[in-house]
Amino acid sequence: MSTLVESLPLEATEEFVYSADGTKIGYHRLGTGPAVVMVHGSVSTHTDWMPVARLLADRFTCYAVDRRWRRASGKGHAPYSIERESEDIHAVLDAAGPGAMLAGHSYGAICALAAAVRRPVPKLALYEPVIPVGGLVAGPPLKEYAHAIENNDLDLAMEIGLRSFIRLSPEVVLAMRSSRAWPKLRGMARSWTRELEVMDSLPQSAEEYRAITCPTLLLVGTESREHPMKDASRALAATIPHARVAPLAGQDHMGLRNAPEMIAEILGGFLSEK
Repeated sequence: MSTLVESLPLEATEEFVYSADGTKIGYHRLGTGPAVVMVHGSVSTHTDWMPVARLLADRFTCYAVDRRWRRASGKGHAPYSIERESEDIHAVLDAAGPGAMLAGHSYGAICALAAAVRRPVPKLALYEPVIPVGGLVAGPPLKEYAHAIENNDLDLAMEIGLRSFIRLSPEVVLAMRSSRAWPKLRGMARSWTRELEVMDSLPQSAEEYRAITCPTLLLVGTESREHPMKDASRALAATIPHARVAPLAGQDHMGLRNAPEMIAEILGGFLSEK
């Protein structure tokens, strides 16, 4: 297995592995101790997990993944599917070694669920996987979003997505539009279309995840929307045999960025349990 290593600040290293279809999958590794692979959501990169990873690095070796189409990762040599995402995670788990645990946020949590169904992991942490148990995640606005993408109006597409899919208020979207992060968001707008299509194609039931038998932690923001965040986590908690919910007080879907200390404390405690 070929691995490229480049020194980064805070003793992190940038490395990559190859997935089953030959796609290069990059990740950032830092810390010492038991391994945990961290998978980011849509319109984001490994950087979403890095604040939490830095807080956990004194106890865990953190592998913050860039999913395919992100940064140093490749675009893929096979048609896009949740199965390819699952294979990508398995490749990083293999690099992390036996006993590596798994954590995912949002769409990345869906990918983590898919990976855990196909291959058991010792522990699984999921921050609001947006499965469509309470109805479609994207629904009719996806057509409007895709139309904006086709017209190369990435700003409009991202505004539609943030309002309709993540359910952010117009005030928050406006603030994001004027932030320094906006160019990076719009740059990832195209990749969101296929991920939204996958979300809406999933069964409107959590039953397929009953096969996951490892201890599972469901992180749920107390201020998150009922659908598709809270309802999905509630359905998973009722289906996965050894699952439990950990409320994130005062947080919503963006807690990785807004409250990394809270998440690191809760996640670290879960990963440390015997």
